[in-house]
Amino acid sequence: MDKRSDPRHNFDANPTLDEPIAQQGKGPITDVQALHGNFWPEDERIEDFLAALHEWRGHKKTDPAA
Repeated sequence: MDKRSDPRHNFDANPTLDEPIAQQGKGPITDVQALHGNFWPEDERIEDFLAALHEWRGHKKTDPAA
């Protein structure tokens, strides 16, 4: 199939929401647990991360006048 006639590559195409969902083989999420991440190490405190984040963003200045 010519790439120009392929609707997936047509800039002017106006697909319905269901068309790309069907092309990608996706559907609604039925299990909310699939969205739950388990990435935070248990031995690390969230407070330590937030303190580091504030420092990285420049919120923690060594000079109070800065």
